[in-house]
Amino acid sequence: MRINIVILLLGLIPSTALADDRPNIIFIMVDDMGRDWVSCYGAQHPTPNIDRLASQGVRYETAWCIPICTPTRVTLLTGQYPFRHGWTQHYDVPRWGGDGLKWTKFTTFARVLRDSGYATAIGGKWQINHLGKQPDALKKHGFDEHCVWMGVEADRPETKQRYWDGQIMTNGRRETVPYGPDTINRFLVEFIQRERDQPFLIYYPMLLTHGPHTHTPLNQDDPPQGKPALYGGNVTYMDQLVGQLVAAVDQAGLGKNTLILFTGDNGSAAAGILHGEPYVKGKGRQADHGAHVPFVVRAPFLTDGGRVSRDLIDFTDVYPTLVELAKATLPEDVVLDGKSFVPSLRGSEDPFEKRSWIYSQLGDFRMIRDWQHILDSHGNFHDLGKDPRQENEVSPLDKIAPGRRQRLQMILDRFPQNAEPPFAELGARHGR
Repeated sequence: MRINIVILLLGLIPSTALADDRPNIIFIMVDDMGRDWVSCYGAQHPTPNIDRLASQGVRYETAWCIPICTPTRVTLLTGQYPFRHGWTQHYDVPRWGGDGLKWTKFTTFARVLRDSGYATAIGGKWQINHLGKQPDALKKHGFDEHCVWMGVEADRPETKQRYWDGQIMTNGRRETVPYGPDTINRFLVEFIQRERDQPFLIYYPMLLTHGPHTHTPLNQDDPPQGKPALYGGNVTYMDQLVGQLVAAVDQAGLGKNTLILFTGDNGSAAAGILHGEPYVKGKGRQADHGAHVPFVVRAPFLTDGGRVSRDLIDFTDVYPTLVELAKATLPEDVVLDGKSFVPSLRGSEDPFEKRSWIYSQLGDFRMIRDWQHILDSHGNFHDLGKDPRQENEVSPLDKIAPGRRQRLQMILDRFPQNAEPPFAELGARHGR
């Protein structure tokens, strides 16, 4: 009798009350662009759609990735620092060979969220597996659907094309498309419309603004001349694509329950203007400007927006944040180095809920910083508030600096040696 009453009562509850109310998550990562090309950070180049996203959410002043492409992506997906996962330098798997990121060894945040009931999709660039030889790699890593540029495959010269006549693979089917970024953006918009009735995760490692820098659909009739102008045009088009994706979320009525995060994978590949001053090219650089990227989060269910935060973030923090928001359960064998920044998004003032340092590395080079000072494994110590270009050592007359340096050194000293690299060739490869 009691069971029948429970069933009857459940039948009286509106279906919306039984719906899964966990937030949708969209993680957007622009390729090869730092803060010096985002106007809400003080850049000269206009990025109105990213600026609007920042005005509706939280703009983080200090967020660190890894200073180069694939180590950033592996760090993000695994929630581990390079010394733990071993991918300490750039390695282009489709071009140079090897198994790439092993799903038998690493569990990505996408797999955790998919296993907890999220619909998952990736659009953009992967590059950390050879999808021609491992066609099920994206499924294994947790993505139900995909629309990606596969990377430059050594045995297929046509795969060099990612923009005009782009070589794009959509759910296992390869095709030549007019302009790769448009095809990927359209796929993600359609995914949002299709999956709007259940929680979804979109991982969007964009193709733009990586080279080769060429004209875009916005300026193809009058292409700009020279790399800086072409790069700027790529930034403009990237910003427009971000705007289209955000508009799709809002038009679907999903804005209030969707977290949208925008960031970059390393410093800029072309020097920009920041706060009216020329800014140093950051990509691949062993310095703050190599790892310091834009980090904007719109999450109306956590914050009213319009906030600028000095809280420290690094890319290992994304994994635990998404798992917390998704109310997912981590497998017992997953080790994470990061700290959830959900308290920060909520506006917590409790220092114990936040980071007091962030970390990055490239090869054997390591660096760590707090809100003001940076220390690296070569012993260089700088006050970024007074010396953002890291041109001058901290003055010996600075009475506060020795204690700050000692604290950061103690943290650096407790990190283990680098794990074995995933490829025998990794130690010999540098740059892109």
